Order: sequence, then C-alpha cells, then structure tokens
Amino acid sequence: MSKNNFPYVARGDQRFQWFRSKTFNIDNGSGTTDDDVIFADLDKDAYVVHVRAVYVEATDTTGAASANFKLGTAAGGAQVVAATALEVLKSVGDATEATLVAGRVAAGGSLFARHTGIAATEAGQYYLQVGVLLEP
Repeated sequence: MSKNNFPYVARGDQRFQWFRSKTFNIDNGSGTTDDDVIFADLDKDAYVVHVRAVYVEATDTTGAASANFKLGTAAGGAQVVAATALEVLKSVGDATEATLVAGRVAAGGSLFARHTGIAATEAGQYYLQVGVLLEP
C-alpha cells in the first residue's frame, strides 16, 4: 500500500507492525464461530493496511469456500474486513487476500477476528496476518 494513502510518512517508530491470529480450523462446525483478539488497547491510533489468510494446512477441492473470516473493532464485528470466503485448492503457504472496509482503529481500541466454520470433513487450517501502521 502506498504511503500516499496516509496523512503522514512512516518513519522510525511509525513503521508497520505485523500481528498474527491464532490458527483456525476450517471445519470447526457449520456456522460455529471461533474468535481471537488480534490486538487490544494500543496507545496510538492505527491504520489496518493489509489482511490476509495464510494457509498452514492445504485445503481440499471443495467446501472450504463455505467458511469465512471477518475483522472488526467489536467481537464478531465486520467494521474492518467484511466476511471473506476462504478458498479451495490452497497449498501450505498460499494466502487469501482480504478487502478492507475501513482501516482506522482509534487509540485504546481493539481488533477482533471471527472465523465461521463448516461442518463437512474438510482439510485446512489458516491464520490471519494483519499489517498495521501506527500514527506518530
């Protein structure tokens, strides 16, 4: 993402910070949710600039696309990333890029991830990688 999208230039302490969620199992149950806190109570305003699901176990040829993830400033929310379907036929190390709805998280705020699973016996696990730019 270009530095021109922000009201300042990232230097020194204002460089990108990378956060990682826990590992989610794609077939944790039909409509069953699994939540994780990506970060909580940062002392500065932050911009979420990059979110992707990184696969640590390959997905099967069908089914995985019925599972999804989203990120929000409240548990179960989708203020930052709307529900994003996972993908079939992904190898270990592949990623699914997410589209940001809004990226700003106010100082003192938190960022939550929610995985919604499927019931079928479906191979695949992933974690979320989140790039954040802290305000000076």
